[in-house]
Amino acid sequence: MATPLLTGLRVLDLSLWQPGQYATRLLADLGADVVKVEPPGGDRIRPDRVRFDDLNAGKSSVVLDLKQPAGRATLRELVAGADVVVENFRTGVAERLGVGFAQLTEANPAIVLCSVSGYGRTGPLSAEGGHELTFQAHAGAMTSRGDEPPLPMGRDVAGRAGGLAAAFAVLAAVLRARQTGEGDHVDVSITDLLASWITGARPPVVPMPPGAEFGPAGGTFRTADGGWVALGVYSEDHYWDALCRELGLDGHAGLTASDRIARAGELRAVLVAALATRTRDELLPALAARGVPAAPVRSRAEVLEHPHFRERGVLVAGPDGGVRIGHPVRYAAHPALPPRPAPPLAPG
Repeated sequence: MATPLLTGLRVLDLSLWQPGQYATRLLADLGADVVKVEPPGGDRIRPDRVRFDDLNAGKSSVVLDLKQPAGRATLRELVAGADVVVENFRTGVAERLGVGFAQLTEANPAIVLCSVSGYGRTGPLSAEGGHELTFQAHAGAMTSRGDEPPLPMGRDVAGRAGGLAAAFAVLAAVLRARQTGEGDHVDVSITDLLASWITGARPPVVPMPPGAEFGPAGGTFRTADGGWVALGVYSEDHYWDALCRELGLDGHAGLTASDRIARAGELRAVLVAALATRTRDELLPALAARGVPAAPVRSRAEVLEHPHFRERGVLVAGPDGGVRIGHPVRYAAHPALPPRPAPPLAPG
């Protein structure tokens, strides 16, 4: 097997929750030597075996009490031989535990410290706690639906996105550290990341009515059999025309994107009624034949059985023979490692 891309990269993972652990799992998939530094008693998510195994596959573990001088001294020894430290303590906690950036650079001037948090280390929100939904709420990342409850982006989207951003930022900083011998402190705010995804720096010129935030033909629609389909028809006139012709709405074909935006509420109601007369499994092949971007809204169970994700390596057989989540990116010459066991809790 080819040598993984990150062979030789040494990472200490002090993170106690999903974003940091997902970042280091991605690095471990590519061959990085990731040591999970756990407090006495172990990581707080160890009782959730499925989540723990997913986030910590391929790592080793050591137990250190960073509240004690001996634990901090051992960590400094590990830092001297490491490239990266990842932590997700609240602002100020790392410094109190002796693992702030200034303290780590005393042991290793080229160390890259990545601090992953909900709101970053500076700014008016930096001292607040939170989780997935509060990050989305602060970032304006939920979909407004008029009098209906706002719709979150989805389960664990913010945490996984924060971990992906952290992995990217760590590698950029390591590249520079290896060129110059100078480390860096990477400050990843999950809320900043979500806010940066909001399209444009100004509100839209023509606000969409509730229920049509993605335009009249973008979003999810109920089908006759009680299923749901997602349509991705936005500014492309040819997709709109093909959709109208498949649904027998030829009188609405030929409308431009501007026309559709101006009549979004009205047109969406027309589509809702038309789509509700077709079953999901009959509708989707017909739309695909016309080139209309459409997909079934799959359950988690359906995703775990879908051949696409198995062929792509997103779903693979794990060490126990069950289905596991593989590395999400393919590499032609230096493939990622297959899922490995998560580490048992080391004595400490």
